[in-house]
Parts: sequence; structure tokens; C-alpha cells
Amino acid sequence: MILAGLMLAQAVVVPKLLEFPVATDELVAIEAVIRLPKLEVGHRYRLDQAALNAVKMTPQYGRRDISRILSPGYRFRIDQLADALRIGLTVDPKDLGAGLSVLSSVLTEPTFLPDAIKVDKLPESFPWRRALRSYDSAQMDISQESLRDVWKYVVQPNLVTIGVRGPFNPGSAKALWKDRERFWSDYQPNKTVSGRSPSPRLDIGEPPILLMSSEVPVLTTLDLVVATLMGGGKDSVLWSVCREQLRMSYQQGAYLLPTLTGWEYRLAIATDKSILDPEKVESLRARLHEGIEKLSQVDLAHANGLLRGYIAYGQPGIPILLGNSSVTGGDANDALFRDMYLSMKGVPPIDKTDWTVDVSVAEVKSHLHKLLDLAKVSYK
Repeated sequence: MILAGLMLAQAVVVPKLLEFPVATDELVAIEAVIRLPKLEVGHRYRLDQAALNAVKMTPQYGRRDISRILSPGYRFRIDQLADALRIGLTVDPKDLGAGLSVLSSVLTEPTFLPDAIKVDKLPESFPWRRALRSYDSAQMDISQESLRDVWKYVVQPNLVTIGVRGPFNPGSAKALWKDRERFWSDYQPNKTVSGRSPSPRLDIGEPPILLMSSEVPVLTTLDLVVATLMGGGKDSVLWSVCREQLRMSYQQGAYLLPTLTGWEYRLAIATDKSILDPEKVESLRARLHEGIEKLSQVDLAHANGLLRGYIAYGQPGIPILLGNSSVTGGDANDALFRDMYLSMKGVPPIDKTDWTVDVSVAEVKSHLHKLLDLAKVSYK
């Protein structure tokens, strides 16, 4: 009994790995999806900076080593979402083991050399990227120790899932991942994160971005259709009302963004400071309701065509936004990340062969009116 207890205590906790063998792929896609613990706005800023700097080098791998292991023309893909962190890399099939080794090293021992830390700042004059982001952040001082601190708080083995897709034999990726236990044998994640986070503040750039957002607890195909009808290109309600009728801006869209508790249906409209007048916001809401009522079977067929074009051929048009990450179906890494992330959120995979949208014009109108009525107004 004592021996068994000692053996159990020494067990190495390693992130779970999922295999997706695809014999017809030319390269191997490796994706890590890390479910985030609770973070304050300042710590999210630090995590953004840590993610950018973590992939530069580790004690085991220098910059040139990492460049040689990645398939030519590819870099690490890193993105922070509302409830997850994505790290993706692409390697040649012969380098699958090396790719998994680099990923383990990045997760457990990023160097964060002080003279190599490069801060990525988003200009205050360009708020559109913030408007499409699914979390808020506030600038916080960073240092080697602060980046290592937030990284070890986020990277907890039980919160990390690794996916591998490409031309490999079933079971081989798991065997190679088993060999990476040495990176995790002494790894100790942080139970807390240090530093006092700044208080959130109203942050309106130039031009201001008006947001109208409503909660979507469970994502459905109906949500994809209505978001496409509302903001999908020049045939959408937003284009007709905001651009053609009101001449507000060339930039507007309807999106489905992940949140900590589900999803958010968000209308984002670049405008001017006159929109801060509550009466004008409500007038705009009324005009959008009128635009919804004008939707026809032709509009619905067009929206369905845009979505099916994405699913079948990887064309742009799907309104799901996962941070700065692309979810274009033609890329193996993005498709793998998208399906792993949607699975984490309880959403069925988007399948090219049997995914269909079967809703009526009356259903989409009713759903759009409801989402618009419930939408809360904010600014970026």
C-alpha cells in the first residue's frame, strides 16, 4: 500500500492529446487549446504579451532551432480568447516528434529574456480590433518575472488539450507525446497570479465603435444564419441601414464571439461621437428593426449560400470570430483549432458533408428582433 501510494504521488500530469489522422494532408497541424482560469483585465494584457514572447526561445530550443522545426513559411499561431489560449504550429510529417517537443518546451519553460521582450501595443486611434475581441484588457507593467508568473498560472496540465492532425499512423502521435513526459515531470503551475490589475475604464477611440451585444448561451445554426443576414456583406441589414441609408461608416458587421459563459451576438459599427446620444442609438435600433422586416426568402437563400460556401469550400463568410484567429476551412491548423474549440464549448463540429441550415424567414426575423431588443449598448 505504501509503495502504491508513492508511485501515485510521483505520477506525471501531462496534457491530453487527441489524434486526427488524415492520410491526404501534406503537413502536420499541432494545436494546443488551453482553457483559461479566471483573469483580471491587467493579467489578460500580460498574457497577451507572454503569448507573443513565449515562442521565441526556451532553454532547449533557440530561435534557429524553432525556425528549422516549423514547416517553411509557417510561424506559431497564438491567440487569447475569452476563455481559452490557442498555440498552433505546423511541421513536416518527419518532424512530428520535434514539433511536440518544441510545444512541450514552450508550454513549460519559455525563456522570456528581458532584452528580448517586445511589447505589442494596440494604438488608441484604432479601436476596431478591440471591438472584435471577446475580452477586455488594461495595460499593466510587464517584466520577465511577471510574464513567467501569469504563464505558469495559465498553463495547468489539466486545462491543456493537444490536437494533432495530418498524415501519421494512428497511435504514433500519442506515443511521441508520451515521450515528452520529461518536460512535465518537474513542472509546477502557479495556483495564483500576482500583481494588482488596473480598474477597467471607458475606452473610446477614433472613430468610436458602437457595440450592440446580446447573450447567446448555446450556439445554433440559426444564430449563424441571422448573423449572416444582419452583417454578411453588401446584402446585409447593417449595410443597407448604416451604410446606404445613414451613411455612418464603411465598417460594420454582425459577429458571434465566445464569452466565459457561452457566446455573444455583437453588432459593431464604426461611427462618430454623435452616436453617444442615447436617442440616436435608439433611433438606429428602430431602423434596424425596420430593416429586419424587409428580409425575404431571397435574402435567406443568399445567406445560406454564403454559409454553405464556407463549409464546403473554405470561402470567407462565416460570422464566428475566435479572437484574431482565422477559422477559414481551407487551412488544416485553423480547421483543427476551430473544431477543438467548438467541441470545448459544446458545439458540434462543422462538417462539410451533412451540416445544413433549415430555417424559415419568419424564424430568422423573430430571432433577429429578439436579439436586437435584448442588445446592450457599449463603446470601444
